[in-house]
Amino acid sequence: MKILFICRHNACRSILAEAIAKRFLPEGFEVASAGSEPLGELHPYMNTYLKAMGLDPTDFRSKSWEELTGFHPDIVISVCDEAHGEACPNWLADGIRVNWALNNPLEATSQADFDKECHVASLSLKRRIDKLASFDLAAMSREDITAALAQLHRI
Repeated sequence: MKILFICRHNACRSILAEAIAKRFLPEGFEVASAGSEPLGELHPYMNTYLKAMGLDPTDFRSKSWEELTGFHPDIVISVCDEAHGEACPNWLADGIRVNWALNNPLEATSQADFDKECHVASLSLKRRIDKLASFDLAAMSREDITAALAQLHRI
């Protein structure tokens, strides 16, 4: 099962989702993140936050979803706080698409405020990813998976 987390700039929320998913999803999941207009680098506060999580920031990179045309995700999860009216490229069309809107830590003006916002987003992502890991996806229809993932938006 391949999961792609997307957000416009791929510098914070989608990176955070990728990091948590890679840490907590069981074997059999491939996880990546990307953006439609990537910044090309992680936000400096994000580097510090990842280190505090015990992760190496150099394991993550802000990149365009165009770099992942060979990835073919089964599930595409947008973590932006709003839809930006952008169309996903055709190669993402076959993936189940859902939105898990998260607060935007990049609006913080200090590392401390950023860390607080990331902590809130991390807890939300962890609850959703733990629940996702409990699903028997192989036994579920596409419609059932879509509905279950959409419900996770609320937790």
